[in-house]
Amino acid sequence: MTSTALSALAEHFGDRLVVPGDPAYDEARAPWNRAVEQRPAAVATPNDVDELRALLEAARADGLQLAVQPGGHGASGSLEGAVLVRTSAFDTIEVDAERRVARVGAGVGWGRLLEALAGTGLVALSGSNRVVHTVPFLLAGGHSWFSRAHGQGSASLIAVELLTADGEHRWVRDADDPELLWASRGAGGAFGVVTAVEIELYPARELVGGRLAFDGADLAPVLHAALAAQAAAPREVALHAGAMRLPDVEAVPAELRGRTIVTVQAVSTDGAEVLEAVLAPIRAAGAVQLDTIAPIGIEQLAVVADEPTEPSGGYGWGRFADLDAAGLDALLETWQSPAAQAIMLIEFRGLGGALAEAPERPAIAGAVPHAHVVSARAVAVPGIEPAVQAGFTAIAAALGDRVTDRTFATFLEGEPSYLGAFDRADVERADAVRHRVDPDGRFRGNRVFA
Repeated sequence: MTSTALSALAEHFGDRLVVPGDPAYDEARAPWNRAVEQRPAAVATPNDVDELRALLEAARADGLQLAVQPGGHGASGSLEGAVLVRTSAFDTIEVDAERRVARVGAGVGWGRLLEALAGTGLVALSGSNRVVHTVPFLLAGGHSWFSRAHGQGSASLIAVELLTADGEHRWVRDADDPELLWASRGAGGAFGVVTAVEIELYPARELVGGRLAFDGADLAPVLHAALAAQAAAPREVALHAGAMRLPDVEAVPAELRGRTIVTVQAVSTDGAEVLEAVLAPIRAAGAVQLDTIAPIGIEQLAVVADEPTEPSGGYGWGRFADLDAAGLDALLETWQSPAAQAIMLIEFRGLGGALAEAPERPAIAGAVPHAHVVSARAVAVPGIEPAVQAGFTAIAAALGDRVTDRTFATFLEGEPSYLGAFDRADVERADAVRHRVDPDGRFRGNRVFA
């Protein structure tokens, strides 16, 4: 190790500070998306704030930055010249059900927080995967199953606890620094090391959710029915719909190999009767092959999407859009054409409701004036990336002026700038906050402000 200050710190950290050449380096540096290659100057796992502060001072002395990735999600660059910080030791959860507030450490995944909410009748603005970490999801905005009722996840941020470049570690609220909180609600990874957040919790009368699955033969009628159902659904209901092409390989169960599966995922906070009214025309549009719709506890929320919980490599694309029937036809036609055969998955999520309204707590992640977010994904295999990118381009072209050049910050895969999520004036405003609280640029977020 050539970094003198880090070398001295390594004597204290032991195997919790890993550098290139160490046997554990490759696994320690790996992001969740294995298609992203990042090679930081070191990977550190501090045990407490004192160690985090010592790490900051060592990085300053060696001319390095700090980049925080609790679980590796959101990686977008090589991280050369930076120390990658893992925050697994900051793992406390405090739930005050009476006040409807939770304090959550930066090392906590959504699964643990949702388990802590079991039986309270309250929900947090969580995403679809239990292994995604709570704090970075909220700091990047975060599209939740409950966003149509309450807004992006960042709307629930009451306060952040962070270590800033001056070495101070404190709780910050709107009354303390309204501009910092405004910027932290959507672009919050670049102003310091956030060690915990305080968030609002929301009552849910009765939680119901699950999936409907159909054969590929029902692709068009089911997705058209889902599109119409999204437009009519009350804000207490979230509806995602899409299709996946399963490859003809041994890793896929024999009965599913080479098939196209159409899925509709739904969550309601207002009971089964409300959700069934939304789903009825979708059920009637095809032959249901799988039906998991049922009452669930908040701790079971991840079963709705049933997403992978192990790292893998992939490419993603997503944009805000205003789909109509003709646009959906164009999307499906393109996805089934040779131009997009490398794209395994397409999906559209209904937005609207609280997402279309300015959040009560001022935030850079503000109102989304579009009805949908459309996304596509492909598995990373050697040599496929050019075909994947061509497929994404073909899908965008097919949607034409129905699709925008913006998306949720958490959907910005492969795009390094916040300009893909926010207006230029807001990005410049957030950058001014960054220059004020971190004038030397000691912290590196997953996105840049240009």
